[in-house]
Amino acid sequence: MKLPELARVIRSKNASPFLTTIDIIFNDEGAFTRVRDAGVLTPERVAELYGIAPDQVLGVWFVETCLAAKVSFIQPVPSDAFESADLYGAQQHVPMLDLDIP
Repeated sequence: MKLPELARVIRSKNASPFLTTIDIIFNDEGAFTRVRDAGVLTPERVAELYGIAPDQVLGVWFVETCLAAKVSFIQPVPSDAFESADLYGAQQHVPMLDLDIP
C-alpha cells in the first residue's frame, strides 16, 4: 500500500531557505499506527528518497495526539538559490507519494 492511501494530507514547505519540512496527517488511528510501526518512514529511507546523506535528515517524528508525522531535512540547494526549482518547497513532498507501507 502506498502512503497516500493512508494519509489524507501529505504536504511540504520550507522551514527556512535551508530546511524542508513535510507534514503527513493520517486518515485515522489505524493508519497512523500502521505507518509508525512499519518502520519504513525513517531518516535513512528519507535520505534515500531525496538523494541526500542520512545526516542531512534532521528527524522523523510521529505525533500521536494529532495522528501525524513530520519529516525535516536540510535542502541540497537553498530555496533562494538560482538553481532551486521550488522556491516555496511546496513540491518537495512528491517522493513520499511512492513510499510503500507493508
